[in-house]
Amino acid sequence: MKNDQNQTELIIDLQERGYDQDFILQNEGILCVQQNELVPPEEFEIVETHRFEGKFRRDDFIIYAISLTHCDVKGILMTPVSTYTKGVSIHLWSKLATNIKNTVKEVRNNAFSELAFA
Repeated sequence: MKNDQNQTELIIDLQERGYDQDFILQNEGILCVQQNELVPPEEFEIVETHRFEGKFRRDDFIIYAISLTHCDVKGILMTPVSTYTKGVSIHLWSKLATNIKNTVKEVRNNAFSELAFA
């Protein structure tokens, strides 16, 4: 993702790359809206993670590029960061949180690099 890319541009870019399904968080997994299929954490991979910061921390959200491991289905999961404290299984939370940590580290490293070479 380009640093100056906004949420809309990112979603369009992902859709153009075949991420054409919509996912939402459920207690034990993610629900593929178009197929009405609940996918447990062990049956999907997080290919990309993009965090967007809002004006206030409660406005922060994350866009995930998701790929199912048991079939050729790819899609987008967009969720507020605050969702992770509400009704998500520990197994699902663990999978998502690992990617959040890596994304935050990447953002901080990129910001540091930009400052160091400015």
